[in-house]
Amino acid sequence: MKVARFLRTNFIAVLLASVTLGFVLPGLEHVPATFMIVFLATLIFVSSFQISLSEVRLISPWNPAIFYILRFPVLAILLWTITNAIYPPLATAVLLLSLAPSGVASPGVSSIYRGNVSLSILAVVLSSFLAPFLIPAVLQLFVARQVDLDVLSIFRTLVISVFIPLVAHVPFRKRPVAGWLRKNDALFVVPAIALLVMLVIAKQKPFILENALESALFVAVTIVLYLLYYAFGWLLFPGSEQRNRVSYALGSGVNNTAIVIVLAYLYFSPEISTFLVSAELAWVASMVIFKRFLDQRVGVHPTTSDVVDPG
Repeated sequence: MKVARFLRTNFIAVLLASVTLGFVLPGLEHVPATFMIVFLATLIFVSSFQISLSEVRLISPWNPAIFYILRFPVLAILLWTITNAIYPPLATAVLLLSLAPSGVASPGVSSIYRGNVSLSILAVVLSSFLAPFLIPAVLQLFVARQVDLDVLSIFRTLVISVFIPLVAHVPFRKRPVAGWLRKNDALFVVPAIALLVMLVIAKQKPFILENALESALFVAVTIVLYLLYYAFGWLLFPGSEQRNRVSYALGSGVNNTAIVIVLAYLYFSPEISTFLVSAELAWVASMVIFKRFLDQRVGVHPTTSDVVDPG
């Protein structure tokens, strides 16, 4: 319990340490890429125990369905179109980041920020369940036309690392291990994210070092993207209850970057991988910015340690 609490409350420090270790530890670049799929599948399996299926049944599906359609396919494609017109080399990276499903941390953060937890849970279930189908379909339509892309392999990777672990956890939900994993999920989730980041950094180290200024710019760009994600969720239903607006903002901004980081390394260029790794830092920074927005606008005062639970 103490170790899990330490990992959860020090996620930022662990993330920064994993970035550093990716640069300095020898031999990481030779680790087989299949390990990344294993780490991602472990992350999804363990994180799935945080989902409360009973709460999902309590809310109407119509607004969440509209949110899903507009936030994932529509907003992702819109941002891809804009980026493709301004700076085409980053268009695919922006598309991938924008398609990343809601992270399992979003219901917990929603609770801290006095949002609608059931709504956040539904966003996680819906976006995670459909991710293996949506992401390959969008890539086939908008990316495969420009580059030689094996969309079928991407689909298989997502099924193995996301869909199967999500479904496989269901038989264990009522067993004693489920309660233990809910309390100690950070023992698996935080190291899995850290290892994924370390491996990508190690494997793309030559590109990052040769393009240090560009890599720093990626962090700034991804922060802007995350602020757009939060703004989209917050403004989508302006007449809705405040708690629902909080949850839509978090469902939009607290996404699962690990999925697209793995895809980027396996199937795309070092530039795209580096962009998506930088999004991990933006993921944390934008959450802090949104916290300050809520402090000023709606009077919510969570502590910094509460908002860095990995997702």
